[in-house]
Amino acid sequence: MKSNYPFFRYIPKDSKVHMMNSKMKIIWFLLSFFISLVTFDYLSFLIFSLFLIFIILKTKIDFKIYASNVLILWPLYCTLFTIIYLISFNLLLSLLIALKFMLIIILFIILTFTTSLSEIAWGFESFFSPLKKVGIPVSNISLRMALIIKFISNLFDQAREIRKSMAYRGVPYKKNIITSFQKMIIPVIRLSYKLSLRTIAAMKLRFYGHCKKRTNYRENKVTSFDKTLIFIDAILLYVVIWMGWL
Repeated sequence: MKSNYPFFRYIPKDSKVHMMNSKMKIIWFLLSFFISLVTFDYLSFLIFSLFLIFIILKTKIDFKIYASNVLILWPLYCTLFTIIYLISFNLLLSLLIALKFMLIIILFIILTFTTSLSEIAWGFESFFSPLKKVGIPVSNISLRMALIIKFISNLFDQAREIRKSMAYRGVPYKKNIITSFQKMIIPVIRLSYKLSLRTIAAMKLRFYGHCKKRTNYRENKVTSFDKTLIFIDAILLYVVIWMGWL
């Protein structure tokens, strides 16, 4: 049975965000990622959060799906908050860093929900294509970056399936979460790794990276919507630096 709340998995829709040019989407993603890193005041954080909410609404994907994917990682947020607080003894700073990490997760979710694996690889490859002139294997690196995202998605999918299998067999995994996690972690990693190997084998059969110039099945043109998002990100970057650093 498929989950209605897929983690880091492509959800096909006909939104403007889905139809963005892959290279422009990667530029937007990297700019937004940098903005989330350099944000050090709550007002900038609020402005950037509202911008991401606007993007989420434009994807035409149910907001509950985003919320469930963000909240599923609440132990990581709490752990990060605790570690930063024990180091700095600054409550506001610890909360801000934990929230910034949440924003980064939201960025990855938006990217993976609206972009297929092949489009992610093509977008990274197009953006870093100038590095090919100095002999850097951009195609292989881009594919591996996309596969890392796919691997994370597989981890959650396999964990969900194994937990269902344990429930069907009457294993009380909710009574002792730590013990259940120890029993699940090795099969989850092993099955996810096998799925990743299958994906790599499929890409090799398609002769991925053998051609000097790679073609793409869907080469979307750069639209005004793409340019607007990049422009807004540039303005937000200036605002964040001006408000938090100057």
